[in-house]
Amino acid sequence: MEKFTTPSDFMLNGVEVEIVWDDTPEATEGVRIIVDDNCSEVFGILSNPDHPEHDEWSAWDEDIFYYCESEQEWKDLLVTGHHDGWKVIQ
Repeated sequence: MEKFTTPSDFMLNGVEVEIVWDDTPEATEGVRIIVDDNCSEVFGILSNPDHPEHDEWSAWDEDIFYYCESEQEWKDLLVTGHHDGWKVIQ
């Protein structure tokens, strides 16, 4: 796991991985996936346009491909392989 710095200068765990889309299996894409128990706090900021840091977090969120709210969810994602038309290349 890596540490990604958020707009509020706290760190979230995550990974940079390659994914492949089901409809274009020959092309890969590098993405950032957050794997952290604190994802709900991120969702709270992103879903509240009146939050003072909403705009900064929304811009930061554009670089995040997916959120796993626990390491177990991440492990399950790797085991099941496919998720919503894409999968992580191991």
